[in-house]
Parts: sequence; C-alpha cells; structure tokens
Amino acid sequence: MKIIISLIPFKKSPESLKDAVEGCNGFYGLNKDDKVLIKPNLVQWDDQFKIAPFGVFTTTRLVEDLIILLKDYGCKNISIGEGSVEIEKGGGTTEAFAGLGYNEISKRYGVSLIDFNKSKSSHLKVKDDLVFHIAKEAIEAEFFIDFPVLKTHPQSKVSLGLKNLKGCLKTSSKKLCHHPQLGLEYCFQFIADYVKPSLTIIDGIYALEKGAFQFGNAYRKDIIVASRDILAADMVAAKTIGFDPQDILHFVEYAKRHNKSLSLNDYAIEGEKIENNISPLKWDWSWNKENTGPAIFDRLGLKGIAIPKYDDSLCSGCSPLANAINILVLSAFKGAPLPHIELLYGKRRQARSGYDKTILLGDCIIKANENNSNIKSSILIKGCPPTYENLVAVLKEVGLEVKEESYSEYLDQQGKKYDGKEGYLWDFFKAS
Repeated sequence: MKIIISLIPFKKSPESLKDAVEGCNGFYGLNKDDKVLIKPNLVQWDDQFKIAPFGVFTTTRLVEDLIILLKDYGCKNISIGEGSVEIEKGGGTTEAFAGLGYNEISKRYGVSLIDFNKSKSSHLKVKDDLVFHIAKEAIEAEFFIDFPVLKTHPQSKVSLGLKNLKGCLKTSSKKLCHHPQLGLEYCFQFIADYVKPSLTIIDGIYALEKGAFQFGNAYRKDIIVASRDILAADMVAAKTIGFDPQDILHFVEYAKRHNKSLSLNDYAIEGEKIENNISPLKWDWSWNKENTGPAIFDRLGLKGIAIPKYDDSLCSGCSPLANAINILVLSAFKGAPLPHIELLYGKRRQARSGYDKTILLGDCIIKANENNSNIKSSILIKGCPPTYENLVAVLKEVGLEVKEESYSEYLDQQGKKYDGKEGYLWDFFKAS
C-alpha cells in the first residue's frame, strides 16, 4: 500500500485541517491517553521590533485548530513544545509563546507549553563527534506532531518537517548541526530517527521565500500538506514550491538510510492535484562573481570591502549579525571605495590574501583561521555570538562610517512591509 499524503486547500477553520488529517488517516495509532506533543516552528522572537510573521511562524490559527481536533478526539494530555533561537535574553521561546497567542490557548484548552531550551535532555551519539542533546519531552512523547511552515531556506533549499525538528535540540547541538565537515543537511536529517513524528502537517497558508526569518518574501498560498510519513510530507510540500525531491540533499540522505523512494509516483496524494498547486520560490540570496559581497554591492558600484557569501556552517547565533553587516556596510558607502578589508563568519571560510585587514566575526571563524598565513593583520570579534555593539565598533575602527541605527531602521521596515496588503492577516497569529 502506498504512503498517503493529503494536499488540501485551506478554506476554513478547523474544517480544512480536519480534511487534511482525515485524508492521510493522520490520527492512526493515537490513543486518547497518549502524551501528545505538537512542535510548531517559532524560529526566534524579537521583542524590540515588530515581526512580520507570515511564512515565518506556524500560524497560531492552525495550531489551535489542531488542538480542537485532538480535544474532539478525546485527547487530554496535550503539550506544545519549541526551542526558539535565543540571540539575546528575553527573545526566546517564552516570548514567542506570549507574542503569538499560545498563553491564551494554553489557558483555554488546558495545554502545556514547553520550552525545549530549558528542558532536560537525552544525549544520543549519532556518529563520530556528532552527539545530539534532544529535549526529553520530544523523545518521550507518545504521539509527536511535527508542524512546520512552508518555506525555502538559503542553507538547505527548503525548511520543512525534517528541518523543523532541529528546534528539539539543545543550543549546543543546534550549533553542532552546522558542522564544518559533515554539513548542515547531513546532520539534521538524523533527528527524525530519535524524535519519530507520528504525523507531519505543513502549514502552507503562507509560503516564505528565502527564509527562515522575516527577511524573505511571504506569499499567500492556502494549502495544507499532511502525512504520517515525514519524508512524504516534505517531498510534496517541496514540490508545491518548485523543488524536485532528488534535488534536496537532506531528502536524499534520509531516503537512502531508510530505503525510501524519492519518486512522487510511488506515493498516493489525496485531495488537490499537485500539478495545480506548484508556485516556484527562490531559495538563495545572490552574491557577485568575485564573492566579495551580495549582488547589490555591484549594482551600486560598492568596492573595497570583501564579504564572502555565508555557507551552511553559519549557525543561527551569528546569522543575524551576518545580515546586519550588509546593511551597515551599505550605510557607510558614499560612492568612494571602502577600506580594503575582508570580513568572515561561520566555521569554514578561509581568509584570502591581498587584504590590509581581516575581520573574523565569532569564535568559530577565529579558530578556523588561527594558522592562516594569508592574513596580514587580523581583528577578532570574539563571542558566540558576538554582540552587535562590538561589530559596529570594529567597523568604525577600520574606517567605515557606518550608521549604527541603519539596521534598526531595516528591521522596522521589515516588520511593516505587508501592512495594508490584501491577504496578510495578523489574526492568523492570535488565539481565535
């Protein structure tokens, strides 16, 4: 018998989600007394700036719909768990729960909220130096529901069910997934071997292009994908945004280890026809040919400084700073060439010769270049991650007249970019 995947249009709550769950027999094996754990995608939070949530977070409306369905089924022991990236204190899972209406849901339905970052963990050796510290609640759940968003990602092409499980890891293991030798996609696809979702539901009310956070563009898509098989759900969801399963490395690795087919012809898709629901999305940001900066540098004629493109070793701790660097450098550009320096981040990139100074952002890249003879003069910005204030100070030190508030202005603009646009409903991210 073929594995079933539901592909259902979102029209109404909670009926659309009910159709998706029933279409793939999603509650098969669920007992009313089971410990049910829902894992949405609440990637990270920012209490300082308004966040445009579309395609970034699992819609609160669908999470509430799922709880209604579970309660109607008779389930009494329901939890919602997440381990949001916490760049600064006061911007983690607890704040995301509060900002997205989960506290109200918890009180209304008697649902527990779990911050995986504060949970006890199980230590599981995957291979060699790859050891996962996974929140115990995720492993011990009797019915685990993986509930990601439909999005593309600059490091893994797509971020769906398999990648959403990365939020079950403790912070040290999240960072380890960005392994400089093994690679991000190779590492995180092992998590499903230990967490073992009983049901994967992919929220495609909005689809995010070039996520994972709000810097990409979100589109209203209005689909729900569901399956009892995590890879099957991911493959169908990926196809709806223009990706063949064979082109996604973590799909290939997972399928190979579990002897699963990557051909959609070997699966049964219930509901909508997949060919009628394909809207290709871009996944990567463009860099110039010389790999000295994003494409906008060339369009503006910005010369001097070199910022090689991020790779998959850049973890979530430093990635906001990597984004901030581009905005700060653009704020310093007045038409004349900028200082001849190279700035590196991540865990793998090696400094090139010919630069007056090399800025190394973060402990990982400092270690990776500690014996690099190409470096004429290095400036180290220590930290895991470093602070924004230290980054600004160093950029000014090397002669860049950056506008310190430029990144704050950028974040403010990102939070407002959908205001007044049809179909972008903030009520989807509140308790009903």
